[in-house]
Amino acid sequence: MLRGARAVARALSPVPCPRRRCHRPCPPRDLAVPNAGWSERMRRHYGEELRRARERGWARVPSFRRYRPQALGLAGDSDGDRDRDSDRDTRLFPRAIEGDGDGFEFAMFLSVPKGHLRCLCQLGPFLEGHPGLAHGGAIATLIDTSLGTLALAVAGRVVTANLSIDYVAPVPLLSVLLLQAFLQ
Repeated sequence: MLRGARAVARALSPVPCPRRRCHRPCPPRDLAVPNAGWSERMRRHYGEELRRARERGWARVPSFRRYRPQALGLAGDSDGDRDRDSDRDTRLFPRAIEGDGDGFEFAMFLSVPKGHLRCLCQLGPFLEGHPGLAHGGAIATLIDTSLGTLALAVAGRVVTANLSIDYVAPVPLLSVLLLQAFLQ
């Protein structure tokens, strides 16, 4: 039982950023900006969404949030670890796939007063389910993360209690998707 609890605690503890090997503090890298993995269509839609967001007073959401393990009661709560741990960051989408364009490529635009979020996303080849199609779990992650980001911005700390999805049509890999989330 104790071994299982340690495994869970280890899995929940933050993984140090590989860029933290220097003596200077490194700011987290925003991955929600155009990179080599973005298709021309994704870049075009990003430009349109960015222009639209500026006109409407919406904010582009960076791909990271500051991580504070002491707030969650996780490992690293000791006083000596607080300064080091407060420099760690987490990602809105999983970024275990390091290659640009291989996993989730996205950009989010948020209006807190209106309770709206728009997520532009391109699903890479490592998110494949059936040949040539995005895995249903990747689509669920896209939905859950978008709604969770909106709820977090509007209501504070939240978690998903239940997620039920009825899929209507398959999504081809490398498609550019626009997900719109809103709170009523």
